[in-house]
Amino acid sequence: MKKNCFYVLMAAAWMAVSCTSNEIPTQSSSDQAITIVASVSSQSRTPQLNPDGSGSFEKGDVMTLCIAETESDKVPMDYAYQKDVVTWGGLNLSENISRVNLAACYPKQTVAQDGTFTFDVLTASEKDLLLAPVQTVQVGTANTVNLNFAHALHRLDLTFTPGNGYSAEDLQNLSCALTAKNQCVVDAFKGEIKEVKAETGKNTVTGNTASFYMIPQATSGITLDIAVGGQNRTLVLSDLLQQLSKPQEELKGGAKCEITLKVNRDGIVVEGGSIGAWEDQVIVEGDLTIG
Repeated sequence: MKKNCFYVLMAAAWMAVSCTSNEIPTQSSSDQAITIVASVSSQSRTPQLNPDGSGSFEKGDVMTLCIAETESDKVPMDYAYQKDVVTWGGLNLSENISRVNLAACYPKQTVAQDGTFTFDVLTASEKDLLLAPVQTVQVGTANTVNLNFAHALHRLDLTFTPGNGYSAEDLQNLSCALTAKNQCVVDAFKGEIKEVKAETGKNTVTGNTASFYMIPQATSGITLDIAVGGQNRTLVLSDLLQQLSKPQEELKGGAKCEITLKVNRDGIVVEGGSIGAWEDQVIVEGDLTIG
């Protein structure tokens, strides 16, 4: 894991933030800076990724900061890394307020009046949603505030290898269609998923590899339709994981499943895989025919 330090000089007038979703308010008389250190976990989606998925933000990357004085007095504000300047004094907090709650999400989101936003993994341009859970911050502090971003979604990585009757070239035309729930409601001011919507959608990938970001949900409702060279197979994810001897009733956010499938004319063989955190804590191997 790498940490990317950046300084948010909070110069935003509390009332002015509500004027537009993108406007950063002007500096006030108080220029005490809030120093925020954002840590990016392995496999987090950032503009610069290392092989293990760790990385750092670049100048101009935009996240949404969610600042709450009280349950009814909440303000989301977009922050462009290393560009926007904000100070404590501009928040225009009540005199008797000594602490505020702070959460964040990346990439930036449009937060509704009730403090939530809906995330659709099929339509989002950046599908790896990162959430920094809420924490309490002392008003006027000069101490560092750590934003610990974590994955909100689950990641499924599939690799297809040629078996009997297929070549590597054949698998370039393999179609893998995943059907699953694709929308969730996020409480932006808590930095957590509040609700998973019942609607399902289909995401189709062509080629010998497929990677899907998925809303946490029951594995029994997730299907994989695989087609190549006139052969079609429909797999239920819960059954597949059961045969890997690693049953998973629910997909968890921040976890990753990697599965390698050997495609044969007479079936699809599971060569191996791993299930666990995105640091691959659990590894399983085996040959299973699915047909």
